[in-house]
Amino acid sequence: MIRDLHGQIECLARLHIHHGLYYSEGFRRRREHVRRMVREHNVDVRTELDPMVGLLYRRYFD
Repeated sequence: MIRDLHGQIECLARLHIHHGLYYSEGFRRRREHVRRMVREHNVDVRTELDPMVGLLYRRYFD
């Protein structure tokens, strides 16, 4: 589950940085999916995510 979460967050970064899709509907849906995963699985994002993925998470969710 954490590995999937890492992949989802990294995908958000690719959509934003490489493709410029920050304001797209797909970006918004993927972001909501990540939020739901974190909430449903009670993920402590500060301790359970890899450091680089944690930085990306804070960039897009804090």
